[in-house]
Amino acid sequence: MSTYQYQPLKSPSDTRVLRLKPASRYNDELVGDLLHISLDSNTPGYEALSYVWNNSSNTWTSTYNWSPPKIKFAFYPPKEGEEAPDPIDLYENDEPIISAVGGHIVCDGHTIDIGSELFDALRRVRLPHQQRLLWIDALCINQQNISERNSQVQNMREIYSRADHVLIWVGEHFSGGPASQALLDFITELELLITNIMETYGPRNRKGIESALIEAYTAHYIRWNFLRELLSRAWFGRVWVLQEVVNAKKATIHAGSAKCDWDTIAAITRWLSIYDINGPLNIRGTICSLGTVDLIWKLSRLREDSRRPLPRLIDILAESRLCMSTYAIDKVYGVLGLVCKEDAEMIPIDYGIKAADLYQRIAETELSKTGLGILYHCTKSGDSSMVRCPSWTPDWSQPCYHTSYTKSGYKSSAAGYSTAHFRAVGNILVVKGRIVDSIQAVERLRAIPARFEPTTDEPNDCQATIPKTPETKSVKENTPTLADAKPDTDMNNDVLDNRSWFPNVMRIAFPDNVVTAESYEILWRTCCCNKTTDGDIAGQDFADSFGDWTKAMMGLKLRDFEEFQRKGRRFMESFSLYCDNRRFFRCKEGRLGWGPDQVREGDAICVLNGAEAPFVLRPVEGEGEGVQFEVVGDAYVSGIMDGEAMVDLGLVETDIMLV
Repeated sequence: MSTYQYQPLKSPSDTRVLRLKPASRYNDELVGDLLHISLDSNTPGYEALSYVWNNSSNTWTSTYNWSPPKIKFAFYPPKEGEEAPDPIDLYENDEPIISAVGGHIVCDGHTIDIGSELFDALRRVRLPHQQRLLWIDALCINQQNISERNSQVQNMREIYSRADHVLIWVGEHFSGGPASQALLDFITELELLITNIMETYGPRNRKGIESALIEAYTAHYIRWNFLRELLSRAWFGRVWVLQEVVNAKKATIHAGSAKCDWDTIAAITRWLSIYDINGPLNIRGTICSLGTVDLIWKLSRLREDSRRPLPRLIDILAESRLCMSTYAIDKVYGVLGLVCKEDAEMIPIDYGIKAADLYQRIAETELSKTGLGILYHCTKSGDSSMVRCPSWTPDWSQPCYHTSYTKSGYKSSAAGYSTAHFRAVGNILVVKGRIVDSIQAVERLRAIPARFEPTTDEPNDCQATIPKTPETKSVKENTPTLADAKPDTDMNNDVLDNRSWFPNVMRIAFPDNVVTAESYEILWRTCCCNKTTDGDIAGQDFADSFGDWTKAMMGLKLRDFEEFQRKGRRFMESFSLYCDNRRFFRCKEGRLGWGPDQVREGDAICVLNGAEAPFVLRPVEGEGEGVQFEVVGDAYVSGIMDGEAMVDLGLVETDIMLV
């Protein structure tokens, strides 16, 4: 087998395209040649392929602790005369075993081995009677030439924006067999369902829309399940796809022999996201790629209006955090085609450097531009990382499931009117601040990220109930166990999910099983972070909603669940916005709060000068004198969100060393 010899590109604006020869049969050998073209002038019409290098059937959701949908169906057979891949005949635990065997393409007379996804994609998009010009990263870039690779990745935005059409390849097989046109048509019929619902109820009738969707679910559940499976394909979790589709003039999804317009799928998922439909559909629990589609939609609208500025790099890195890349450094390089010119030019593509060095360079630049704002993107991961950077530098290769309080729009001033003072000394960031408290107990039953799968498994020590009056009472008085409680038949999935862990919150909040009016108020204000989603201080209506909500959490039947949902919506919106994927904790001095997933007993609560929210920091042994800290993440802590730690508590300002 010969090795393909790439001819060098003459200028930075040059690239290659594959001229794929036609073939009438699916299993015919792939044949083509590589042409050099200029992106500056006389550029021929070409298309660009967007795909994953690894197995597209590996649902990306499972990597982040979501359970991918399990769907059994008799897949639609190919049309008469249509060739198809070999049928699936191997199963394990009732799941198909899909082989990922690569192939080859004969290019300019030389044989080039290619991966299974590209092999499948090229056989599907190859035309029967005419050639097709395609830009494909694996073939059109000499991957062994680091200098060329750097240059071509720098041109990625230009390459995809100049393409006449972007072909999105999501894979050959679904769980039941090869995908077919009838299958995708079945999914896209949901657009008609949504259109009819919108025309009937109007965009502002949220309750009517939700009710109509739930009623339609029984009749259309197969379509929703197919949509779930489509959106759980590995392609939707790849960071590179963001700029590949955002910069496209037109994009089409290809699955097996089927294809459909990208805008159709985007419209369906955008609608689900806008109305945050959950209920029996479990949309947020099983279609976690909604965030990817949302981001593509938003950035596409920005691109269409030249008057609006493109986003900053730090914002795109935060919004694409759950997207994955094979190489940690591509979490940055993969989004440069989406950001403002100033930030894009600040990062030259260089595959010769370490991801940790690039991440730290970005953090240091942000410190010089915006102060301590970069710390809100820092969080400890539950998994070990291959990227070794200081804790004050966000590790973009690791997921972050919670939203920082600044990003969620939460208004606070934990550091009062103080100004940030910091200096970087090598890998140590020295920051002025105050150590306020330490964490004594943490609620750990909550599944983060949320699985949206109700469970009744509870440890025996998590029995608690809410007091009927604000007078002092025993928490265990008249307490039903969760197993004995009768849940409301109308309970939605948010409530059912919270019931699996909320009783433990009560145990943490009231360790002596005694509730006073003051401690009860601190708890309900903590469970909404003491704010409405509009930024106002929570009022008595939130206290009333909290009482009903906790009864539901404890498994008690509510007299009027619809009324609770109506009146309690504002409280639930605050809880969802400010506490989602966060852990409840109690401090040594009795303060309550919400912190990142990895918050642990013994962590310190600190207020850093100039910071809007407190931070959870973990003491570690330092090489020199004094205690050093790792950043765990930002937090809500009762009683210190509005500058109290700076004035009222008599705390001494000190140098806090972050490593």
